Amino acid sequence: MISAIDKIKNLGLLFCDYAGATDLPPFKQFNLIYGWNGSGKTTLSCLFDAIGGTSIPNLEYQIRDENDAKYKQGDPFPCKIRVFNTDYIQNNVTLLESRTKSISILLGKENKDLVASVEADRRLLLGGPGAPGKKVLRETYQASMDNLVSSRSIRFTEVAKTIGAAIGGNALRGYRKPEAEKDFQTLKAKASLTESALTEALACVKQESMPEVSGVLLEKLVLQPGDVPLEMKDVLDRATNEAARLLTATPESEIISRLAANPDIATWVEEGRALHSKHNSKACEYCLQPLPEFRVRELAHHFSDADRKIKDGLDTLTDSLTTAFAKVKSSSPVDGMHLFSELRVEWAAAIHLFETSKRTLTESIDRLLNELKMKKRDTAHAFALKEHPDVQPLLDSIANLNRITARHNGKSKEFDKARNEAVRLLKGHYLSGLFDEIKQTDTTVATFAGQIKSLDEEIKIIEDRIGENVAKMSSDHKACETLNEKLATFLGHRELCFVPQPANAEKGKGSTTTAGYRIMRGDRPAVRLSEGEKTAIAFVYFVVHLSDRNFAVDEGIVVVDDPISSLDSNSLYQAFSVLKNAVKDGKQVFILTHSFDFLKLLVNWRRYGGGAGHFMIKNTLVNGTRCAQIRPMDKELHDYESEYHYLFKVLKQLSKDQDGSIAAAYPIPNVARKVWDTFLMFSVPNGKNQYRKVEELKQMGFDAEKLDAIYKFTNDQSHITGAGFNPALVQEAKKVLEELFEMMAQIAPDHYKFLDAATQI
Repeated sequence: MISAIDKIKNLGLLFCDYAGATDLPPFKQFNLIYGWNGSGKTTLSCLFDAIGGTSIPNLEYQIRDENDAKYKQGDPFPCKIRVFNTDYIQNNVTLLESRTKSISILLGKENKDLVASVEADRRLLLGGPGAPGKKVLRETYQASMDNLVSSRSIRFTEVAKTIGAAIGGNALRGYRKPEAEKDFQTLKAKASLTESALTEALACVKQESMPEVSGVLLEKLVLQPGDVPLEMKDVLDRATNEAARLLTATPESEIISRLAANPDIATWVEEGRALHSKHNSKACEYCLQPLPEFRVRELAHHFSDADRKIKDGLDTLTDSLTTAFAKVKSSSPVDGMHLFSELRVEWAAAIHLFETSKRTLTESIDRLLNELKMKKRDTAHAFALKEHPDVQPLLDSIANLNRITARHNGKSKEFDKARNEAVRLLKGHYLSGLFDEIKQTDTTVATFAGQIKSLDEEIKIIEDRIGENVAKMSSDHKACETLNEKLATFLGHRELCFVPQPANAEKGKGSTTTAGYRIMRGDRPAVRLSEGEKTAIAFVYFVVHLSDRNFAVDEGIVVVDDPISSLDSNSLYQAFSVLKNAVKDGKQVFILTHSFDFLKLLVNWRRYGGGAGHFMIKNTLVNGTRCAQIRPMDKELHDYESEYHYLFKVLKQLSKDQDGSIAAAYPIPNVARKVWDTFLMFSVPNGKNQYRKVEELKQMGFDAEKLDAIYKFTNDQSHITGAGFNPALVQEAKKVLEELFEMMAQIAPDHYKFLDAATQI
């Protein structure tokens, strides 16, 4: 037997780097492993295929047996292993022209009485001369019902066009038949409008609608990296004060009169000194004459450090003013055409004032920049500040513009509210024109549906009888009968059955051979099988396969991965019965399942049948990657009688563990949907679907917005969309979880209190 799995590498994403926990109990003779869909059960079952000899590229593993002997990839394991999983189904049940080509059994003479009975039943179904069969009659009813449904669909398409044209805009392109049918379902009675009310509603929806617009913002300035952002007024006030200081400052140095009198020559000489110093020139680069030492000293005194500080200050101030100039220049309001028409004249006047103020301010800043430029050219002389840029007129004009945009936005909000109400009235008015006709059509369709249902029940009885008789047709070899009996036990009905597929008879011997089985659905070859039916057929074959001469159940290891996957819940007990009897004598058995109901059957069986190892597959995040771990089964799966308790506890834990990542929020929709479905099942026990139950809770006074949010989240987010990850899932999951718990506590306070107390984390 296998007692432990020490490591697994490169087995899918979930088991890419698995290490067995040291505190995990050893596997027993019978082992029950629980895990959600997608948690890694099927991936783990593939490991047992590999242990049994199947090659999986790059796989590495190490296991131990009950004697603590270790086995790794490539080592022969002493026990034979049979694994039932999706790979087994694909490899052993190949459907081609409704035949399972993996099964081929010799069959003998068919029973003539059974053939006659089957033919009589076929005539009942398909009819004969002068007598239409039940299936023909059903098709007639179905055609009549389909015609009514088609006519109903056309009427909704037509009214959708009318409504779309009436409400106009984007709705004209987006309002279609499904929307019309959905709105009709909310119509409890006719809601026709009077002529004047209709005219008023049409005028309302045709009015010009304008979206909200943004106001004008004079951005704050950051003059140096790390500085606190400053308002424009503060920037200009500081700049003006600094300009006044710098313009009056002069360097205390020896002044060369010619350079002082000619700033352009001074600038040229100063730049030349810097270049001679940079290139270590000993002679004048212009005339190539040696530089006299007295002249070098004289120029050094003229261009003193104080002079450099003044110029650096002028440069810094120039940069600040240039930045402010650019910000002012780039400020711009929206085009007046984006405002309601009655505001545009006032807006034009405000824009004129704004542009005038902006131009005045930029011209003032530009003149101040020129003063700084002149000072830099002649730092030896003091100058009085002439220009004082004033930003207040521009700020006042911006405030005036923003008051107008605020009035526009206020009207825009109220406008949408009035228009939406007009749209609602128009939909009700035009849909009321169909009210009587559609209600009568729905009544007639319901009558046909009842007749079809009654015929379906009769047809099923006949088809079951045909299936039973066909199943009895067998050769001396009993495999066909055995397969059909087990399939009927597994599914809980005889709708599907195997029929020998005859090949050419051998001349003179009066016998036929079979080339596999034809799968029949009633009296007709099955052309399509549901996933549940495929699983059932595969598992029945697997059970028969366990009894072949190449495998002994009491000496081998049997691994079964979700034999009830895709099956109807009605087949749960039959599937359990087949599984239990097939593996009860196994040397070692591993059963993996995602179904809590099926798990409870297994747990109860082993509780009174000698015990079992109880494990589950949990997923954790390691460096942002989802990984699977085999852990002891949570006690809730032992102690509670329903999956509801367990999933409620999981949902509470998920809510607690939210860390702002998509990965942490990703499992929530599936768990929340199951919890919400189960809660509604007993809190609103009327047999209706989830949407109808939510609507009834709204009518009872519970918060409609929160109920709608829960319904949309648990439905939309728990299905495959084909799109990428939605970043909004994180915040939406957190919010909806709070609302879900809140609604449960309000709708069924006593139930919620006991449930919460019983699932403490």
